[in-house]
Amino acid sequence: MPALIGAHKYNWYHYNINALKCQFRANPQSGEMEHTMKRKFVQIAALCLVTALLLTVCGGTASAAPAGSGEKTIRVGLHYGTGAIEGLNLLNKEGSGYRFGYYDASNRFVELGSTSQTAISVVETVNVYYGVYDNYQSYHTAAVSSIAVGEYHLELPGTYASFAEAQGVASQYSGGFVAYIGGAYYARVGSYTTKDGAVAAQAALTAQGALTQVRGTSAYGVSVVATGTSTILFQYDDLGQGTGLGVEPIQTGGKKCTTWSKGNLYHGGFRFERIGGGKLTVVNIVGFEDYIEGVVATEMSDSWPVEALKAQAVAARSYALTLGTKHGTHHFDICDDVDCQAYTGQTSAGVNTRAAVDQTAGQVALYNGKVISAFYYSSNGGASQSVSVVWGSNQSLYPYLMEVADPYEETLNLKNTWERTITSERIISRLLSGNNVTAPIVSAEIPAYTQAGNPWMISFTDSAGKSFSMRSGKVYGELGLPSCRFGFAGSGASQPTTPSGGVSINGTTPVSGVSGLYAIDGNGKLTALGGDVYVATDSGTSMLGQGGGQSQGSGQWASSASVVNGSITFVGRGWGHNIGLSQFGAKAMAQQGYTYQQILQFYYTGITVGYM
Repeated sequence: MPALIGAHKYNWYHYNINALKCQFRANPQSGEMEHTMKRKFVQIAALCLVTALLLTVCGGTASAAPAGSGEKTIRVGLHYGTGAIEGLNLLNKEGSGYRFGYYDASNRFVELGSTSQTAISVVETVNVYYGVYDNYQSYHTAAVSSIAVGEYHLELPGTYASFAEAQGVASQYSGGFVAYIGGAYYARVGSYTTKDGAVAAQAALTAQGALTQVRGTSAYGVSVVATGTSTILFQYDDLGQGTGLGVEPIQTGGKKCTTWSKGNLYHGGFRFERIGGGKLTVVNIVGFEDYIEGVVATEMSDSWPVEALKAQAVAARSYALTLGTKHGTHHFDICDDVDCQAYTGQTSAGVNTRAAVDQTAGQVALYNGKVISAFYYSSNGGASQSVSVVWGSNQSLYPYLMEVADPYEETLNLKNTWERTITSERIISRLLSGNNVTAPIVSAEIPAYTQAGNPWMISFTDSAGKSFSMRSGKVYGELGLPSCRFGFAGSGASQPTTPSGGVSINGTTPVSGVSGLYAIDGNGKLTALGGDVYVATDSGTSMLGQGGGQSQGSGQWASSASVVNGSITFVGRGWGHNIGLSQFGAKAMAQQGYTYQQILQFYYTGITVGYM
């Protein structure tokens, strides 16, 4: 889920939604280059396309058709940056092998060759060894076994017009394979971990009358091997042009096929690129609605009510369309973890998640006709929060990300109360390092709460008597608290004072506005109050307007605390940044009979649900 993104760490992005109405395209600013080909290369690609028309492939697409056949595609980063990988296994249990090629600037797959092997691995063209390393059995640069794929090869003379022609020559030699280097096909033989080993093998071939040259690849080369062996099936090197190797499974039955990789099941294809000559950046290029199904299945459970899953689908779709170019340097649109949206392909998909995506296909959340940044999180503990309080963003740019008192979550009896003890030293180093603090922190206080009862500001005081105030959202983010709904606990804590004024409900908690108030009907259904609301009091009736003062907070925890044994203990409820939709709140609302539109409109102020 996009649950841990903060303005202190990530920028906010604005995206031209009109550019997405046709399909996701490579962004020139992201470093994804328009792939220019030599005339000979174009002719070869055309020949390959003719050959590919004889195949029945995933989803019924031809060689140069986009993944998902006719729908938008999206590029999802699976392994990148510090998580880039040396080798990755792919397994197609349903199909008849894989085809190799590249994705053009429109994410259309152009086939160069194929294999009937259903268990393959893609590796860097350096010395790699098959075995277990860092809890993953694949190919690694660490010498974990004697099964090696070496970086030196023997190349037969000349280039070839097609994969079939090069393969016909390479297959005459033990260990022969096709290589596609810089737009041309070559026939190569063997893989050797040392140049001396390659030279010795070269001498043996020369004795048989075969002239060869010892070759390697550039820092951008990748090899496809039969998993668990030293057998190279195909080699690809774009010489740094930025296309990378594309791999898609071949399906012979017309059913949309899937690929297993690192315990997850994926639709679509994969792109392997060694950005800057580094390890493998792996991207799943998949149909947009297949991607949304994967997000819904990962972010929620297939057992949840369909209306909650529908709300998640619309939120996920909206969020994906507004993320912008955050991952442009790694040449994909969106990542697969909580920095963007959690995505494990189709691994957890089921009847309900598929129905939720199908029944909301193309639907997004709109504010004044524009797709919103539909942030969401696990649980708010009783109230969501406005984006300006959490991330310090300009609230006028996100009028739909307002705080909302949430009475629904508590009906689930969630066990989401948490406690974190933070030292004075950590508070200074993480929060106050730029404030010239020279003395230890001795106390903390919440001087103001939001209307919905979340802390608004936090004030810390040091032993020299200096006080430092900041947004509660900054405290949440920098100290790593689980949510934005918190207070204090422990020895030295004092209870909050209750603001005066306003109308009291049941003799407690003075109220001066309607925010966070609900009416309950005879069936137990809650309805948020709005507009002019009148309540009966001892002196007659009183009107509650839209305005009002600040709440005293949740009332469950202290509003101030002294440092004890060098630390302050924070306590709270919920999990996540509290901005936008609560996933567990959506579940609770769906269980009470609310529709997905009502759920979305409750958590995103003033929005409508429509189409892109």
